[in-house]
Amino acid sequence: MRILVLLFSLVLLIATPASALAAPSVAVRPVSFTVTNPLELGALRTVRGSLYLPAKNTQCRKSVMLLIPGLSYGAWAWDFPFEPDTYSVARALASQGFPAIAIDKLGYGASDHPNGYTLTVESYAAMTSQIVTQLRTGLYQTPLPSLPMAFSRVGLMGHSAGTEIAELTAALFGGVDVLIATGYTHVPTPRILTDFTTGDSVRAALSDHVYFGGTVEQRTEYMYNLSHADPSVVAVDTAMAELTPSGEILTISSQPSRLVMGLITAPVLLVLAEHDLLFPPALLGVPVGELELALFALSADKALHVVPDAGHSFMLHTNAPETNAAIVDWLSERVPACQASGLPQLF
Repeated sequence: MRILVLLFSLVLLIATPASALAAPSVAVRPVSFTVTNPLELGALRTVRGSLYLPAKNTQCRKSVMLLIPGLSYGAWAWDFPFEPDTYSVARALASQGFPAIAIDKLGYGASDHPNGYTLTVESYAAMTSQIVTQLRTGLYQTPLPSLPMAFSRVGLMGHSAGTEIAELTAALFGGVDVLIATGYTHVPTPRILTDFTTGDSVRAALSDHVYFGGTVEQRTEYMYNLSHADPSVVAVDTAMAELTPSGEILTISSQPSRLVMGLITAPVLLVLAEHDLLFPPALLGVPVGELELALFALSADKALHVVPDAGHSFMLHTNAPETNAAIVDWLSERVPACQASGLPQLF
């Protein structure tokens, strides 16, 4: 019997992929933040997400990147539930020593769902600032026996509408050590301006949550350059797409961060996708990306990275690992990484 058990175990070992046998490089913990929405008269709301830590140093408190998704996306945009070694920004950061937190904004996923008209980009920025403070002080929630950690540095990384929120947060409230702005400029294409004005904004006036883009086909066209995207990724994304709070739709159209982004002093990395139909790096021969960088007038450290071949959701295209590596390289020159040891790295 012992020989049979040994042989069976050996068969399982041989049949198990090497990746499944390897020690995980990232540890994941649920986290939550109690915030007040300025448009809800002081009501307490809960924002939920996941904290991604280097598995060999889960006590590192040097820095954390707060990841803010865009319209129709939850926290899963940063940790995609398909081939995470390729499509997870959060795991790519943490595996290289940069802890990250991916959140569901209010109105999305596991977070609280108030009336969608109370969820504007301005109110999201106010609540994001509260989360930044909680990350610096350790006054957020994690399940026992884990204890919340206070991080010495906090960076923001937004995608699309998440970038609008990140820019407002950094400009109006401060407390941000680095800013990674992705999939967003203040020169949208005529296509999205027209579609937004005649479609999404009209639907948002009729209901407090709407399907961004109106149809699956149009949303897919917005998000992907299909010639460089895995059809399985597109299918999972489509199945998981979330309704967008109408307050976010109605307030992002004016792009209020353009009035204050010149106040941001933190280092800025702008990541744009070559074939983005919404916010391309160049439009009609105009170098939009370079002009956008100039709007960060007080930042002495700013750079542009253009993702070749990708569409708007650049992190879900086949060259995502190369993009993640470029982001890690940029971070590594500006934010101290956790060392690959089992010992706590305090500040």
